[in-house]
Amino acid sequence: MPEGPHIRNTADDLRAALLDRYIEHCKSRLKKSEIEGWREKIEGSRVVAVRSHGKNLFIDFESGWTLYSHMMMWGSWHVHRLDEEWHKEESRARVVLQTAEAVVVLFSAPVCELLRSDELSNHRTAELGPDFLADTFGVDSQHEIRRRLALHPQESIGEALLNQNVMAGIGNILKSEILFAVKINPLRLSSSLTEQEFERLMEVATDFMRRSYETHGFKKVFLPPDLQEKVTGLGYVYGRSRRPCLVCDTPIVMVRQGKTNRKTFYCPHCQPEKSGPER
Repeated sequence: MPEGPHIRNTADDLRAALLDRYIEHCKSRLKKSEIEGWREKIEGSRVVAVRSHGKNLFIDFESGWTLYSHMMMWGSWHVHRLDEEWHKEESRARVVLQTAEAVVVLFSAPVCELLRSDELSNHRTAELGPDFLADTFGVDSQHEIRRRLALHPQESIGEALLNQNVMAGIGNILKSEILFAVKINPLRLSSSLTEQEFERLMEVATDFMRRSYETHGFKKVFLPPDLQEKVTGLGYVYGRSRRPCLVCDTPIVMVRQGKTNRKTFYCPHCQPEKSGPER
């Protein structure tokens, strides 16, 4: 699943292609697009904003409508020149937006909706937690995450990092590498974190998210330069089940967490199963 940094990179690419341009042609294979009249609501309208929040992407049109998409595990947006061959099969295109200069295509995404812009405050995305990559993210945002964590005291910290209504943008890769970096076991209850642990968690999460966004990937984020050249993989633990820890040689463990059985990788020695003192 594309994580927050990737979606923000995608929003940048779409903004460069669409912002202040008029949509000359719009088509969609989705049955609801014809029923709801997407073409009539989008064609001829100017794009006034392209923005992301965590893993969610929004395209706002001057006509008062917003195209919302979520990539889930397999969706992607692509920008093409008018005369360029598409990178994927046309049969996988969910939405096609064409301007005078480019064709922007949403492939395979299972979540795509056209919403009234003035009703977004009632949409489920209005409940999303703070986005680490937001320009406004700061101390107040961290306090809000701490408040939302407290609403899920029996949720493991591994689950909580993926709870987009607590904090937005973290996925399986970032979750595993963030928790390894702060030496917190993913099975611990979120309510067991001390203030010092929480502050360190926020510091590392913000750093990893921003550097992943700035470098357009994870390869240069989790490992120091010397290990980047020697290690096959993205980081210290993700995808390294049963392989020796790069710090202590203990075999990396993979567990599945939450209702959707999402994978979490960790080192049981570097991330011991202990609880912080009660707050």
